[in-house]
Amino acid sequence: MAHNDAAERFRSWTGPSRPIEAPAAELRGDAPELPAVHLARDRLMEQLDAAVSHPVTLLCAPTGWGKTVLVASWIAAGRAPGRAAYVRFEANCGAGAWRQLTHALTAAGIAVDPATYAWSNAHHYERAVVVLDDLHHVANHTVLRRLERLITRLGDRISFLILARTEPPLSLYRWRVRGQLNELRTDHLALTQDEVAGLADGYGVRLAQHFRYALWHVTEGWPAAVAVILSAMVGRHEPERLVTDIVLGQAGLNEEVGLSEYVRREILQHLDPEIREVMLRTSILETVCPGLVEALTGGRGGARLLAQMSRANSLAGFYGGSHSWYRYRRLLRAMLRAELRTTLSFAEERALHRAAAGWYAANGLPSDALTHAIAGGDWVSTERLFLQYWPELAGSGPRALTTRDGPQPPHDIAERPMLAFALALSCRDTGDMVGMSAFIRLGERGLGEAPGALQAEVLAAMRLAEAAATEHPDRAHETAVRLLERTEDAAGEHVFADSADAARAVAHLTFAGAAIAGGRLDEAEAELERGADLARKSGFNLLTVQANRLRAVAHLSRGRLSAAAACARRVLDGCRDAGIAESRNISYARLVLATVCRERGQLDEARFHIEESVNANAVPDPNGWVSGSVALALLLFDRGDHAGALEALEPLMDTRVGVMPRYADVAVRALHADLCLLDGRMDQAHTVIAEALRHWPGSDEPLLALGRLHLAEGRPAATAQVAERILDEGPGSLVTAVSATVLLAQSLRQLGDLAGASEQIDQALRMAGPEGIRRPFDGHAGWIAEVLASPPVLTPPRQRDPEPADPEPLAAAPVSPAASPAASPAVSSAAQDGLAAWSAPAGEPMPDPLTEKEAQVLLYLRSMLSVAEIAAVLSVSTNTVKTHVRHVYRKLGVSRRRDAVRRARELSLI
Repeated sequence: MAHNDAAERFRSWTGPSRPIEAPAAELRGDAPELPAVHLARDRLMEQLDAAVSHPVTLLCAPTGWGKTVLVASWIAAGRAPGRAAYVRFEANCGAGAWRQLTHALTAAGIAVDPATYAWSNAHHYERAVVVLDDLHHVANHTVLRRLERLITRLGDRISFLILARTEPPLSLYRWRVRGQLNELRTDHLALTQDEVAGLADGYGVRLAQHFRYALWHVTEGWPAAVAVILSAMVGRHEPERLVTDIVLGQAGLNEEVGLSEYVRREILQHLDPEIREVMLRTSILETVCPGLVEALTGGRGGARLLAQMSRANSLAGFYGGSHSWYRYRRLLRAMLRAELRTTLSFAEERALHRAAAGWYAANGLPSDALTHAIAGGDWVSTERLFLQYWPELAGSGPRALTTRDGPQPPHDIAERPMLAFALALSCRDTGDMVGMSAFIRLGERGLGEAPGALQAEVLAAMRLAEAAATEHPDRAHETAVRLLERTEDAAGEHVFADSADAARAVAHLTFAGAAIAGGRLDEAEAELERGADLARKSGFNLLTVQANRLRAVAHLSRGRLSAAAACARRVLDGCRDAGIAESRNISYARLVLATVCRERGQLDEARFHIEESVNANAVPDPNGWVSGSVALALLLFDRGDHAGALEALEPLMDTRVGVMPRYADVAVRALHADLCLLDGRMDQAHTVIAEALRHWPGSDEPLLALGRLHLAEGRPAATAQVAERILDEGPGSLVTAVSATVLLAQSLRQLGDLAGASEQIDQALRMAGPEGIRRPFDGHAGWIAEVLASPPVLTPPRQRDPEPADPEPLAAAPVSPAASPAASPAVSSAAQDGLAAWSAPAGEPMPDPLTEKEAQVLLYLRSMLSVAEIAAVLSVSTNTVKTHVRHVYRKLGVSRRRDAVRRARELSLI
């Protein structure tokens, strides 16, 4: 079954979750036959269902993205509204394209008057669909003008689906402005992870979960590539071997896979020779810009050529930045690089790398300059770049580059320690930590037993880079102390004036990272302030990016979601300016944005950022990459996919406590306990929490999980005790303060103290409002609505029922039976800031009083319930609630929900 006709194999795909037999429906016109077995891509089918309400739908993507099969399967499934005509244009069709179109319309029973373009045989309110496949082949201006008139005349009755590799020369901008155009592009057509799994099942290929994940990651959802690879796996005893070869960049040399054949026949063969040459020569680059095109081709017009390539969909798209970067898709770049090796000699390829290194160095981009100088075997330039930029190169953190074949180090490498250090950083950026350590030891031996002050400083920086790359915070802190000492010893010996400030910045940023990892946020913020200031003085862009990444993590740990998101976006902007598309800094910035979105209830956005964080790493390692696995597990848990959360978390659950970083270890144990709770394994949940708190005493997440566990066991007084302990000790994060306050309110409600519960919910909402925190309220809409709607009642102070002693974790720190946490001074500054943002002076009484229904709706406005959820609670329509809300706004003299709640408090209405 495995054969090498790549084009034919590609036709055997369509999409996601379940294999189905192709329906026997008859398609009108030139619609291609569907393959015998394919997968129904339900999410795209639904998008096409919605798209036909527009006059024009454009499916624009390169070859191999499944445009034709998707539309043909959609029509064959009977989802087209009415008659369907299908016309497929051939290359160089000229004026004959119009005859093709009219014949297809006639075959579908759609009679169009050639003079007025009216649909003469249409029934009342009848609709139809016309598919124009491969419209990029139509270049005749007369045909295109007539087609525009036809669409303009019949767009309200007929939906036109345009399938093209490039944007057709039609007046698309007019339809966009009028809201008449719907577009599906490569991002929409790319396969999801679930669709890759479904397609593998359709081919009968059994792959482990992490191999399916790696296949999706390296292909970036390119449907043709996935289909070709899976087809080559059919009948193999070790199909996983192909995935490994592709990840390592070796599949392009394996003709049995068929990827090179597909790229040659379906992409390169149809390109203009000049563009083809540019693509091959620039395939050695991670990102490409006009200046680099000109440097590597020796010509001019780089901007024009890149714009042409982008319009031809040869590139993934415009990446941005100050140099106008573009980026190839990862697998396409690998295939182009394999093709380059068959057309250029080794010496010519090295010359390309040297030309790229020269351009990067001239434009102040030392990281890429060093990478290409090494690949080009230019050892003199490598040493010079390292000596000039060693603080930035060592302190900016690892890139995430693919391993590439390069020249062997020179025979005198043992006598050139700076060159050995430069090669160590190259190994770090490709994930080769063994190679990094070996080159550092080689460089250390080359320095001798008594290195000079500057040489000792450089060695200390390399040891720091090694510790930071392995994410060992204690060791990183030790090496940062040594670097500061060596920097003071080398004062006055630096060749470049900014090196001393940059070295100090690296040390202080490393201190900050170690403090964040240990949960010492006050210390981390002080070190960050010093490190960021020194990085700014030194002028090294990548050190500023590193500072912003650490600031984003620190703000997130405090619950300052807006500040965390702003710093994370500055990381992305800084990397984009430098043309960096794959690095650890980008991955962490994306994970920060994913966490912010998750806390705000934007789960689709969170999933997008998690997937983008994975794409920022050239070699995927989902099970070993702790942060990504934890983020994905938490997201799946919030979505209600508990089985998926357990699968994502499973590789980490067997890890001994204390081996992972603190934040990951705590999150894994707390989520494991919650999953045990949902599964009814209460004893196991207690064991997991106790183990986490023994190793990480005072951690908030396990305590919150313990409170939820007590509540499930029917012990609300114990839950209240846990929540008050968290609030009394001063949670470091605003999110934790909100979660603990909601948990306290839930326990008070079960104890019958509705007034106390209402007070705690009111406080939680006020703290959550400024940062838009929503997750702690999700799943609690019912009882929160009940508490907020209850009339204020004076209740005596609650008496705690005597209960058995809490498990060992709580015994570590006795809880004071203090008053409400609302008055506790220990609540973090972030929480106090959230409260302060809601304070306002009292105003005048309201002249026009609210009706009973309006007052009832006002009570719900202070909750996190949406208008639809309020309507469901009140058993009325959404429009009725909207009307009441408008009346409330008018009577209170406000225009926003938050202002209405604030004004109602001023008037003592709530």
